[in-house]
Amino acid sequence: MQRKKMLIAVLAIALLVGVVSAATISYFGQIKVTTTVSQAVLVDGKSYVDMPIEEMATVAGGESFCRPHWLTSQTSVPVNLQFETTILPDATGVTVSYLKSTGYKDTVKTLAYGTTVYYPIDVIVEDIGSEIQWTFDFFAYNTTSMQGDGKFAGCVIVSLDGITPDFQIHNNDGTCSAFLWGTWLYSPYDKTGGGWHGWHTSEVAWSTEVEDIEGIDATGNMYYVDNSEGKLVITIDKTKLNATFGWAVYASQFHFYAPNNGYSVYPEGFDWANIPFKSAMILEPITSPFTLYSGESLDFYICYKFDLLIEAGTYYIYTTVKPYP
Repeated sequence: MQRKKMLIAVLAIALLVGVVSAATISYFGQIKVTTTVSQAVLVDGKSYVDMPIEEMATVAGGESFCRPHWLTSQTSVPVNLQFETTILPDATGVTVSYLKSTGYKDTVKTLAYGTTVYYPIDVIVEDIGSEIQWTFDFFAYNTTSMQGDGKFAGCVIVSLDGITPDFQIHNNDGTCSAFLWGTWLYSPYDKTGGGWHGWHTSEVAWSTEVEDIEGIDATGNMYYVDNSEGKLVITIDKTKLNATFGWAVYASQFHFYAPNNGYSVYPEGFDWANIPFKSAMILEPITSPFTLYSGESLDFYICYKFDLLIEAGTYYIYTTVKPYP
């Protein structure tokens, strides 16, 4: 009996020793990092999983249009990129280009208009992002106090090819009786030569209120009593302009006591029968490949041009932003 108790005790000690010797560790510590990784470059604020960005357009042969987009870097290192263009089912007759802003800006002092009374003003033309803006400053050279029920009239004439007018934006100075004085209007040019030197600004059918046209805006009251700063502002979205286009301005100030009445134009030699245009290059080609630097955002335009003789049909045009090489 005594020997059995001793044997049990020995076994118990052996088991205890075994348990103690098994209590070892396989490592001294462990670090777990949960990391959410974002895409280095976004297109229009979207990642790879949100592609493609789908757009639609209806055009005729000979026409062209541009659409705005942007790239955003989310990384601290430079990224080399390239644009890859794919056109299905056939690229014949389709031209795709990629453009960026030149940061265009110009300030001009208007010039005398024929033999009329001359009243010079400043016109500032500048790139403000997605638009080109014209600011008429009627008091830039004024040195006398303003008296009377004065009015400010401003007009921007645009030529997409820099030679032939396409349209004008103007605050109605009574030319079209269907609208109140000061109403901002869009008036297209008649390239058949009809109207008054190609213009039908007195006709309702050729006049559309600017507030009803997407991509064009105009502000500034015609009347001095409501516009003591004497400023008129016209903005036109870049997609309604060409990369290089022409512009001209006409302005008048009237119903003030003399000598604060007068007319002025720009560029030199302006005449409604033969309008010269100031050339403005607002977009320039992006040379691909290119580098997007840390934190940089690049606004760019994809412009599509269709040959006059292009075959009718549906074309699928893909632009892929890829790493280079």
